[in-house]
Amino acid sequence: RVIFAGDHCQLPPTVKSIAALKAGLGKTLMERIVEMHPEAVTLLKIQYRMNDEIMRFSSNYFYHGEVESAPEVRFRSILDMDIPMTWIDTSEFEKLFESSEDPEKSKISFKEEFVGESFGRVNKAEAELTLLALQNYFNKIGKQRLLDERIDVGIISPYRAQVQLLRRMLMKWEFFKPFRRQISVNTVDGFQGQERDVIVISLVRSNDDGQIGFLRDLRRM
Repeated sequence: RVIFAGDHCQLPPTVKSIAALKAGLGKTLMERIVEMHPEAVTLLKIQYRMNDEIMRFSSNYFYHGEVESAPEVRFRSILDMDIPMTWIDTSEFEKLFESSEDPEKSKISFKEEFVGESFGRVNKAEAELTLLALQNYFNKIGKQRLLDERIDVGIISPYRAQVQLLRRMLMKWEFFKPFRRQISVNTVDGFQGQERDVIVISLVRSNDDGQIGFLRDLRRM
């Protein structure tokens, strides 16, 4: 008897050869088994990691609503009045800055940029907003509690160049100095299988064509 433990809906294989993709190597062994032998698949239905509201989308979209949260994590939060998941629309900030009388602020753009020889993608304004949002949340929690309970944070970005930018900014940001050991910054692939008390995501992509690149692959998103 052979047991495969994993999740065919999570990260896809990284295939750099177009010929290999066309030949079918973009599909994992797990995906093939699920398609060919659905009767052999068992879904582990209880998750013990996150607040139910964070988990709900994945459960509904990928697992037919069958995944449930264990009672001890269902309402998990750090602050009593926490909203488990918040989306920040950068276009609202862009409009705000455009109308600003401060000439420096009116130049701020939340559009992505290419950097370096490998043409990595970064979004400098979004990186700053990401760390400001985290600083704001840390202020609500309080320094002493953050240190006493060792509340840890993961900052995730799909793009390596943005990860490198965020790491540099974090090292220079005086406010985060006492908490640096509690904050890790990495790519989606680098974070696979890990967990943190707080997760902040910097998605980077913002352009006039509405292109999101490899994030179109739902498994990566």
